[in-house]
Amino acid sequence: MWFANKHNDGVMFPDHFKPFPHPALALTDIMAQIECCIDEWVTGTCMDVAFTIQEYRGMFESHLNCLREFEEATKQYRVLSGICNKIYEAGRFVATFVRLSLELTATCP
Repeated sequence: MWFANKHNDGVMFPDHFKPFPHPALALTDIMAQIECCIDEWVTGTCMDVAFTIQEYRGMFESHLNCLREFEEATKQYRVLSGICNKIYEAGRFVATFVRLSLELTATCP
C-alpha cells in the first residue's frame, strides 16, 4: 500500500512518490487492482480473488500499453503526470485524514 495510513510508503517517503517515478507503471498497477476488485463482485456477491501475476499480467500489460500510447499522444500537455500528481495528492490527503481520524478517536471517548 502507498497511502492506506501514515506508515505506508507514500506517506513515509514522499520524495520517492512525488511525482511518481514511473507514472504509467503506477497508474497501470492501480488499474489492474481495480480489475481484481471488479472480479471479486462479478457474480453479485463478494468473493475473494487473489491478485496474482499469473491472473492479471495480461490486463496489466494491456493497460500499460494504452497508457504509454496516451502519454506519447499527450506529452506536450503532460496529462499523465498531472493525473498521477492528483492521485498522489489525494492519497496523501486520505492518509492524513485517516491518521487524524485515528488520533481523534484515540483521544475522544
